[in-house]
This record gives sequence, structure tokens and C-alpha cells, in this order.
Amino acid sequence: MARREKRLTKREKKELSPKPHTHAHEAQHIHCVACGRHLEPESFEAEPPGSIFIRCQHGSDFPACASCEVEAKFRIDEHDRTGKPVSTARAWH
Repeated sequence: MARREKRLTKREKKELSPKPHTHAHEAQHIHCVACGRHLEPESFEAEPPGSIFIRCQHGSDFPACASCEVEAKFRIDEHDRTGKPVSTARAWH
């Protein structure tokens, strides 16, 4: 009897398949957790900052507009207290 040819694993197939095309903009797609506004990466480095990251007790960073800091902290505090995902606002541009 002839032996069957070895099959590729799911991981091996994935590694051999072409990668989907992604735009540079998609890699940096950030929205405020409080209001949902699109945030540009440069706004985190501006003086004064237009956007900030707020860290939860678990160590994850969540983006927010500087003007939405109070609302964003409230949402993250609720996440810390309950263990549920942060309730984020609907994204918009």
C-alpha cells in the first residue's frame, strides 16, 4: 500500500497564503472611547495634547480626546469595577 501524502496544517496553509493588503491608515485607526471621534496619531504628541491614552487597572491603554477625559475615565473605571469590556462610543469621522 502506498502512503498518503502529508497534508499541510492550518497554520502552514495560512503562512503560505498571500497576506491581505492593508492601508497604513487602517493600522493607525484610533477612535475616542467616550465620543467615538477619529483620532490622528499625531494628536497624542501635540502640545498641549489633543488626545490621551488612559490606562485601566489591567494595563490596557484606551484612547480618548483630551476634552472627553472625564467621560473616558468613567467608562474605564466601570470596566475595572465590573470586568466587562469598556463600553465604547460608536466610531465616526
